[in-house]
Amino acid sequence: MRYLGGLILASDDSRFGGYSGLSVDADGGGAWAVSDRGHWLRMEFALRPDGVPGMVRIAALRPLLGPDGRVLEGRQSTDAEGLRRDESGAAWVSFERRHRLLYYPGGPEGRAPPLEIPLPGDIARLPGNGGLESVVLLGANNGQAADLLLLAEQPLPGEAGFAPLWLRRAGEWTRLSWPLTGDFRPTDAVKLPGNRRNILVLERDFRWLAGWAVRLSRVSGQAIEAGGVLQPERLAEWMRPYANDNLEAMDVRIGPDGAPWLYLMSDDNHSRSQRTLLLIFRLEP
Repeated sequence: MRYLGGLILASDDSRFGGYSGLSVDADGGGAWAVSDRGHWLRMEFALRPDGVPGMVRIAALRPLLGPDGRVLEGRQSTDAEGLRRDESGAAWVSFERRHRLLYYPGGPEGRAPPLEIPLPGDIARLPGNGGLESVVLLGANNGQAADLLLLAEQPLPGEAGFAPLWLRRAGEWTRLSWPLTGDFRPTDAVKLPGNRRNILVLERDFRWLAGWAVRLSRVSGQAIEAGGVLQPERLAEWMRPYANDNLEAMDVRIGPDGAPWLYLMSDDNHSRSQRTLLLIFRLEP
């Protein structure tokens, strides 16, 4: 990984913060983020000559809607964690506390209310604050029936040492397991561009003396298809003095140099002691 640059994001709006899901435009000119307080953040960037965001030139906050068309309200309903968009702009948003997956066919800007996607029954047994941190789009753009991978942050009761994943192929769900080491917990995942379906997984840890630590791993599409317990390949791990915070959100796009560019965003937990960072890396061959 090669660090390309980043931004410290801030706002006087009291709603700003808590971003756990990120979706960057294909051309890098803007991004959507979703907050665990129940709103969308839209950013449009002023890009440097090399294509890295130099500043946010336009930003807006918009409320998340529920299937009834009303604005989501209350902590149990608004805790959005994962975000993915497809080529048409349609969006999938995963939630914890009240664990569910909503499909927004018109995307963040659409006026149509979302649809709730049926999920496996054991997802309801996830801890309230350890639910569906990530949704990954795997298949072709076939709307709400797309192939998906869902990744939880915490183990199911009685399954210490592994975070559960659920793979949906052709409408059928299959259980997989992500091995947990130390206090690292998954916070987001994304499919790398290309046909091999390799997945990047972001994990986060907090240490009282050392602060935040972050880990990035990769798992092959073949391993996901095989099922069972995954064996990830660790790509990077970092902590202080490198730029860091509660990094929870991730996306990837092909940069102007033809290489995958990785975007990481932190959740400030609405705390004055934390920051909302947007960090950009080039994934080297």
